[in-house]
Amino acid sequence: MAEYRLRRATLEDAPAIAGVNAAAWRETYAGLMPAEALAGIDLDDWTRRWRDRIGSGEIGQAVFVALEDGVPVGFARCSRQTNSKLVPLGFDGEIDSIYLLRRVQRQGLGAGLMARLAEHLLSAGCASAAVWVLRDAPKARGFYEALGAAPLGVEGVWEVEGAILPDLAYGWRDLRILAEAAGARKVSPVR
Repeated sequence: MAEYRLRRATLEDAPAIAGVNAAAWRETYAGLMPAEALAGIDLDDWTRRWRDRIGSGEIGQAVFVALEDGVPVGFARCSRQTNSKLVPLGFDGEIDSIYLLRRVQRQGLGAGLMARLAEHLLSAGCASAAVWVLRDAPKARGFYEALGAAPLGVEGVWEVEGAILPDLAYGWRDLRILAEAAGARKVSPVR
């Protein structure tokens, strides 16, 4: 049986996170993004970007990695809210990304990562958080709803790799709700 753990990412994790990010995109966005864009992901460029994110020192920013038997299989990132549509609505935290390889989904790792993000944002002084989710991704929307998120009535468009994908903002007005809901659903041990 596999052993799962979660921990804060380090700069040394950047290549593995980039690889998981690319693999998860290929699994998640096949049919939504051009196949040539997914096939042409530049892992060196993505590794540089993840090194920059992990080492940014930005207040409120954190990256966590999910491990299966010591090997990265997912990650999540949070920060202070940067979206001009959501700041005026009072959302001071942002769930920037969360990806898990399909084979490890539904093991509690996603909830564990969300709990870590919520705990981190709370410790950074954030009271609320929002996340963008593809409008046509009912499983992803259901994941956030099960953790207490509600649609905010704010729509956007994610333009990436030649695709235009409608998305919706979901949020937690009280991050403690996310921390409690996610903490109750995560696998053990994940610390």
